Amino acid sequence: MGTAQSRVVLFAFSKYHFLMGQFPKIQVSLNHIGVAVSDLPQMKKLFLLLGLPVDHVESVPDQGVNTHFIPLPMERGFVELLEPTDQAGSVQKSIDKRGPGVHHLSFAVKKGELEPLVKQLRSEGYRFIYEEPKLGAHSMKVNFIHPACAGGILIELMEPLP
Repeated sequence: MGTAQSRVVLFAFSKYHFLMGQFPKIQVSLNHIGVAVSDLPQMKKLFLLLGLPVDHVESVPDQGVNTHFIPLPMERGFVELLEPTDQAGSVQKSIDKRGPGVHHLSFAVKKGELEPLVKQLRSEGYRFIYEEPKLGAHSMKVNFIHPACAGGILIELMEPLP
């Protein structure tokens, strides 16, 4: 094997080890999700109804913003990459309309809590994408709060199947 070929093989090997998490060993974790809001009271009310109250507020004058932090109880979280498989499906339609990017926030509830929560939110005027929960990923029952009544955010609520 020539020198140029050796360099290519070494580069490919190094790149493979980097991609496989062998180098560098830096662990990152989700700190927060920033949501720009135009109706703060409405969004605070929604998150309060989800059992997630604002914990503290900080002013950041250099950025011209007040930040309202809502702690998230996290057992284990994921970044879900949504690959459209149906050109007429809702994810593809979202990409066509808004481009790629954050699609939704997902919150899990305990078994048996989804339907009472949906009922409570509906009584408060929140609309849902589905009339009844549907089967989602991870063998979960899911429903989505419509973004028109959630500050432009599609919010998924999910619970484990019985």
